[in-house]
Amino acid sequence: MKKWFGAVLAVVILALVGFIVLGENRASAPQFAVKNLQGNQVDNSRLQGKVTLLNFWYPSCPGCVSEMPKLIKMAQDYQGKDFQILAVAVPIDPLPTVQTYVQQRALPFDVMFDENRAVTQAFVKRELYPTSLLINKRGEILQTFVGEPNFTDLYQTVDKELAK
Repeated sequence: MKKWFGAVLAVVILALVGFIVLGENRASAPQFAVKNLQGNQVDNSRLQGKVTLLNFWYPSCPGCVSEMPKLIKMAQDYQGKDFQILAVAVPIDPLPTVQTYVQQRALPFDVMFDENRAVTQAFVKRELYPTSLLINKRGEILQTFVGEPNFTDLYQTVDKELAK
């Protein structure tokens, strides 16, 4: 019994050391392509070299509307740095509603309308909104937030990623 326990303990220690040395294996963001509200193509190439908050939302979603001022502030706070917010409007509300919302609030980040839900289906595992994904400069998903994230923690994580 002692030999068996010792062997298991050794395997656990080696696994932990491997995890610490090699780091966490992160999933790459799925391939995507969608047009922004200006008609320009946005795809995975936009994720390279920038820390990205990919936000899935729609205008009649109370939680989405509640977090929007914080996203606007975050975009302004990180202006000129290697950080971006990409907002993907889920087609629960029609395109004209999304366009009006974006124009009235002068959103300072790119907004896409995911008409056929292809991008949403690639990234969002459960249809709960808002959902945001934090993606590092290599296009790897660091965190997924369902609902409004803790912005204090989010800022700290973004700062750490920008320092790398």
